[in-house]
Amino acid sequence: MMEPKQPPDFNRARVSGRLQQLRKRWTPDGSLALIAELVTERPRLGPVRAGVQDEQPLPLRASGDIVNHIASLEGQQVVIEGCLRRRFYSRDGQPCWGQMEIWVDLCRAVESAGESHRTRD
Repeated sequence: MMEPKQPPDFNRARVSGRLQQLRKRWTPDGSLALIAELVTERPRLGPVRAGVQDEQPLPLRASGDIVNHIASLEGQQVVIEGCLRRRFYSRDGQPCWGQMEIWVDLCRAVESAGESHRTRD
C-alpha cells in the first residue's frame, strides 16, 4: 500500500548569506519586529564586466521570538528559511507596489563560509 504524498510547501525560500543592516522596531500592536538584509553572491551570468557588483542584498523581515536570535547573528554567514511576501505602501494617497521580502521563520549560523550545508543552531 502506498503512503499518501505530502503536498509540497509552496512559497518557501531557503537562502544563505551574511546578515547586515539589522534594525529592531516595535510594531503598532506592541510586538518586536526586525528588518535586515541578507547579502548573497550574485550568480555569474556571463563575462565579468567592470563595475558589476559581486553581491546583492535581499530584504528580510521577522517578528516574534526569532528576532533576538537573528540579531545575535549580525555579520555572520547564515542560512535562512521563510516565505516570500510583497510589501505595499501608498505615496500621495495612491497605492504602490513595495519590495519583495523574505519573512524569516528559521535562521541558522553556518559553520564556515565554504560549508553552507553544515549549520549549527
